[in-house]
Amino acid sequence: MKVLLIILFVFFPLTGCFSQNPKVSSSGGQDSEKVLDPNLWDFGSIKKDQIVSHDFQVKNNLSRKLIINGVTTSCGCTASAAKKNILAPQESTQISVEFNSKGYKGETSQFVYVNTDDPDNSVIKFTIKAFVQ
Repeated sequence: MKVLLIILFVFFPLTGCFSQNPKVSSSGGQDSEKVLDPNLWDFGSIKKDQIVSHDFQVKNNLSRKLIINGVTTSCGCTASAAKKNILAPQESTQISVEFNSKGYKGETSQFVYVNTDDPDNSVIKFTIKAFVQ
């Protein structure tokens, strides 16, 4: 009888802990309160040889003018340019980015680097992503 009581009071509660199914979120494993990164743009699924574009924003939060010395990209498949190279305090400009998916297949990430005269933030990095079908 003691053996039966031990089994009932010890082993059955333990089996209940291991038999529960873990919760799976309906959003594909991502939190529903996803934090958006203004320096990242995901084009999602695009077709091969498709050219897509996006405009990022750069804002001068300094108390002096900000000079954009240049914009470079991680590969020749991405073109980028600043609409304005000198920004007054609190002024913004667009950084236009174009990605050509020719020669790509599957998931890809490319980078855009905005070089400034701000010693504390001399390079602003933007990231674009796409899944090329």
